[in-house]
Amino acid sequence: MRVAVRGAWVADNLQRLGEGAFYHLAYPTHQVHPQVLEKLRAGTPKYGRVEIHLLRERLALHIADAELIAVHWFPELIRVHFMIARLYVESLHTEVEWEDPDHLVLPTR
Repeated sequence: MRVAVRGAWVADNLQRLGEGAFYHLAYPTHQVHPQVLEKLRAGTPKYGRVEIHLLRERLALHIADAELIAVHWFPELIRVHFMIARLYVESLHTEVEWEDPDHLVLPTR
């Protein structure tokens, strides 16, 4: 799963917490790609890799990798809980095009 955040403060929080720390992000269901929603409703994935990106317009900086711990459902949103596995310093950020700006949660490529 790939997730994007728009606030640089989230990247700062991840850096402050460091690798091995737990964190969560919440997304309204309309920001979650339908393919991801379908998999989550089917009960998968229960674990796996989460790529975290900082979104700027249509470009996304890959800022961290994480391990999915749980996904919690609420009436209009999902909350993704994960353990921070790897943080990338600015010099190692990979910049990619975020191909679907309407969705902040995308399937893994």
